[in-house]
Amino acid sequence: MKKVIVFVIDSLHPVVLGRILSEGNAPAFRFLAKHGTYFDSVISSFPTMTPVATSSMITGTWPDRHRVPGFIWYNEEKRKIVDYGATLRSVLKIGPEKVLRNLLNKLNEEHLAPKVSTLYEKLEARGFTTGNINFFMHRATHSYRVKVPFLLALATRFRLTQAEVFGPSHLNLGQLVHPPFSGRVNTYPRGVLNRFGFNDSFSGKVAAQLIREGKQPDFMVIYFPDNDKYSHQYGPLRTGPSIERADHLVASALDEFGSWEKALEENVIIVTGDHSQTTVGLGKEYLIDLDRALKSYKRLELIEEASGDINKEIAICPNERMAFIYILQRKNEILPDVVGILARDPRNAQIAWKVSENRYSVFQGGTEKQLLFSCVGPYQDVYGQSWSFEGDLSVVDAQVTGEQKIEFAKYPDAFTRLRSALESRNGSRVVVSAASGYEYLAVGGPIHPSGGSHGSLEEEDSTVPMIVAGMPIRLDYPRIIDLFPMILGHFGLSK
Repeated sequence: MKKVIVFVIDSLHPVVLGRILSEGNAPAFRFLAKHGTYFDSVISSFPTMTPVATSSMITGTWPDRHRVPGFIWYNEEKRKIVDYGATLRSVLKIGPEKVLRNLLNKLNEEHLAPKVSTLYEKLEARGFTTGNINFFMHRATHSYRVKVPFLLALATRFRLTQAEVFGPSHLNLGQLVHPPFSGRVNTYPRGVLNRFGFNDSFSGKVAAQLIREGKQPDFMVIYFPDNDKYSHQYGPLRTGPSIERADHLVASALDEFGSWEKALEENVIIVTGDHSQTTVGLGKEYLIDLDRALKSYKRLELIEEASGDINKEIAICPNERMAFIYILQRKNEILPDVVGILARDPRNAQIAWKVSENRYSVFQGGTEKQLLFSCVGPYQDVYGQSWSFEGDLSVVDAQVTGEQKIEFAKYPDAFTRLRSALESRNGSRVVVSAASGYEYLAVGGPIHPSGGSHGSLEEEDSTVPMIVAGMPIRLDYPRIIDLFPMILGHFGLSK
């Protein structure tokens, strides 16, 4: 049986990959596309943030089931805001130790729902070996000791020196988790300037070495993070050089098999992204200031707990081009007011909230258009999901076609993705998604004027390309959650 290798390139834009493939500037990707199946539009999660999307990829579920709602979100059980380190300022305010614990331990062991299985868990339960290189979703049963570099240990006051993480039979997380094999950690790009090994070169070199030494597991995920930073800085449509560097690293891994043809004889090779990005305009008008818009409400701060003598009304959790506004008290009074404020701003493409069981309301900012939808009804989408609705479908750029079919255009799979975001955790919240070119400004969230950003419901943020080579595959309307059953099926397992 062929082994499976999945290369995940953060913020991989379908237009850019298509362009460089046509120009011949990505020979490895072009080879794989020529000898496999190329999908130029695979739908990601909502919000289109890396922890959410990668959780969906590795569990085959949306956030209403895997329970990881965003990069910044409010944990109602702990009554605190969770931030995986969106900005340096946030890291310093929260504390490096807490941010690292969130990423290394809590994301996989607490935040990711225990009732859903990861691909690693499913495959290893049936005797297959699995591996993870720098991909932060890694929950499995093998125990690893974290080796904290001195500067990080100093920043965390040496409180993580005995930390333990769980993962697949091979787990590599930069310098933090580097299992013993002949390649020493000091032969890879490391240290603070190289993000302690969380970079493309580190990922690619470890993957190549595992193949060279005959230690490649049956299933392996290799994560390339650099393109996300490049896209944020220069804009998504200028990421050709970054993607070409990732192609070079994939080529190096394929070279270890002796020939690329032999690599495909022995492996299924998948190349995809977690989400894409949209260009943000240059100027203050492209930043939607939520702190200012909602200044009349008492806001929970990053390091506060919503209990005791702290009387807070809302928690604002910006996720770049999307945001959660959690209503902490007086829901019936505050939620309508918050919606009313947000609905006056045309830069808010959608303002959504849960009305009651299985019923959700969506407003379009700057207009009087509104929509109420339910996941029970006579209309079906292309995935066979059933819906009913009242109001204006243009709020989510949808229309009803023949035989009660509902089709979405600019906001793909909008009902499912909005619903999953609103059901991802308990508690009352309003979800806002920005119009094209805009981004949310709020304490704790990064901004990217004239660069790239993501998070929204919009198509450009929400679609990634995917190449599947080494196995026949047909997906008429692919989504990132399809990776899960696709890979299980290859190994003869069911979802």
